[in-house]
Amino acid sequence: MQDSTKPNSANLITLRQTREQKQSCEDNCTDWLVDELTVLGEAFGELLTAERQAIYARALSDIPKDQLHRAILAAVKELKWFPKVAELRELAGVSYGIAVDGRPGPEEAWARMPKGERIEDDTVIWCEEERAAYDACRSLLLNGDLIGARMAFKERYERELAEARSEGKRVCWSISAGYDMEQRLSALASAVQDKRISLKGALDFIPGDRQSDFAHMLPAGQAKGLLRGHAEVLPELPGLPGILARMRMEGTVPEDLKPSTPSRPSPPLTEGELQKRRQELRAQKEFIEHSRNGTSSGTTQSYSGSSRSSPAKITSS
Repeated sequence: MQDSTKPNSANLITLRQTREQKQSCEDNCTDWLVDELTVLGEAFGELLTAERQAIYARALSDIPKDQLHRAILAAVKELKWFPKVAELRELAGVSYGIAVDGRPGPEEAWARMPKGERIEDDTVIWCEEERAAYDACRSLLLNGDLIGARMAFKERYERELAEARSEGKRVCWSISAGYDMEQRLSALASAVQDKRISLKGALDFIPGDRQSDFAHMLPAGQAKGLLRGHAEVLPELPGLPGILARMRMEGTVPEDLKPSTPSRPSPPLTEGELQKRRQELRAQKEFIEHSRNGTSSGTTQSYSGSSRSSPAKITSS
């Protein structure tokens, strides 16, 4: 009987062959994908560097061959420019879920970056990929080359984005503070509400004398403890009234439960309109009095309605 504690040479050979086959399969898949990208580049007249091919290969490696092949054929037929990774994934029916990882798309990211005269004034809360892309285009921005800066930013950002998502990196936000204090307060308040940074992290960049102003930019629940002054403590109310009172204090009352805005009162009548109104009321009074007193059968009465042009008249035949 074979001793189970001793290594089995047959098992070792099988294990070694399995690993080698797996590595060979991965290499073959990568080679196939590089060949597909080369064909795609030829179709669009795009020269792909080895680094760019490697980025695309990593970002697309989770897509089955048949799906990716169909996506590449669709790109050749339907697109006017060489596709980005996100476009190929969309054509293949696979996406990373931008809303899940929180990183903005290239156009949104570029729109958020400080430019021109605001380059030192604006505060921006950016992810690591945005920061790296901005570093790549900052010198162009300082030289006034906005078009070149945009191209450099998007190229670097898309590369950083593809790498981060292919490696499953979690988004990491940081603050780059500018000199414009009003814009800084607004940017930090938006980032806190979007849960990109914590309230404590934002307060580290706000002077003590401006923290009250910052608190007024936040919902009541998030600004708790930042507003100065005396706060009256309301008594605890039982039941539904107590729940609604707490919701009002925290600013979490749903829109459909908030009281409707009262309508504006009608503007006061002019002197001419008041005179016409008096005449109408006087005519109505006379008509009612005559109706109560009664008239002879040979007398007919007529009342002209509420005309603003002339008072009502009583006539007899």
